[in-house]
Amino acid sequence: MIPLIPILMIVTGLHASAAEGIHSAWNEVADADRHLMGDYEGEWIDPPKNHYFEINRPVAAQVVNIRDGEYALRFFQEHDKRADLYFDGPGRLVDGEIRFSQNGWSGAVARDGLAGHLDLGDKGLVRFALKKSVRTSPTLGMKPPTGAVVLFDGRNFDAWRHEDDRPVSWHLLENGVMEVRSAKSDEDRGKGIGGDIFTKQSFGDCRIHLEFRYPVDPGKSGQARGNSGFFFQKDYEIQILNSYGLQGLWNECGALYKALPPQVNAARPPMEWQTYDVVYKASVWKDGKKVSAPRITVRHNGVLIHNDVEIPHVTAYAFAARTREPQGDGPIRLQDHGDPVQFRNIWIVTNR
Repeated sequence: MIPLIPILMIVTGLHASAAEGIHSAWNEVADADRHLMGDYEGEWIDPPKNHYFEINRPVAAQVVNIRDGEYALRFFQEHDKRADLYFDGPGRLVDGEIRFSQNGWSGAVARDGLAGHLDLGDKGLVRFALKKSVRTSPTLGMKPPTGAVVLFDGRNFDAWRHEDDRPVSWHLLENGVMEVRSAKSDEDRGKGIGGDIFTKQSFGDCRIHLEFRYPVDPGKSGQARGNSGFFFQKDYEIQILNSYGLQGLWNECGALYKALPPQVNAARPPMEWQTYDVVYKASVWKDGKKVSAPRITVRHNGVLIHNDVEIPHVTAYAFAARTREPQGDGPIRLQDHGDPVQFRNIWIVTNR
């Protein structure tokens, strides 16, 4: 197996100019989503002597957009762990702050941080103070090593095609980014635009680096929010989804779609660039029979979420499709699921 390095407009070749992206979801972003939504880290202040919070002073939080002016606040001990929640409750935008008060918790999120207190009953109040933390992936911007095949460097779609061999019709931005232009959109439906894209070259065993991000999309939820997919051998999918603040289920970001959930939900907030660093070992077949299933190791934003696991079946949403397993090398595939997900800096290393 190739070792994974754990380092914590119509376009057919034309460039489009935009602030964040082409779709309005990238540019019509509320100030609170730009400046208040996201990860926070801090500590408990003057907790009671011998209390759990005195022994475990670090505290972290996520401020998650639900819809315009409405948020969820989730407190726990540490990011990127399957930690139990101290608090999971609603917040509302009032006078430029996200305020919350429920079950003894009270506080506000402002430009200078997240602060408040928790009522511990007969032990009194304990205060907390957290600062916003942009936890950049340690592999963000990683350069392709010598011998790598560059699949996308921001200049063109030369390495890609649509399944019917059309030239790629997704948006190509001036800042070296591609953005899904969806065949499902009202604007482009029925015009021969959009759809999944596939590499022209096929691959088997490989190591690959990919960067992606999704917009905020207030009011959307579940599979309707920042949905795309990253496929190996055409049919084995690592899910891409705005799963920020969610549980990390088998159909959420980092999952081998409806086959295996990630060990931990490492999804970052909307608008932030994220990374997948993957080692993939293709299935082996002999005389039409499968000798070994594919195996995969995935780091999401530097966090190990799958460690040399076997992919038990094709990651199709329909059980009927799970029997059609690919034999031999296959293309890398990026999915058009209707959302304007963006990609950049995609390269692959094979063992050939």
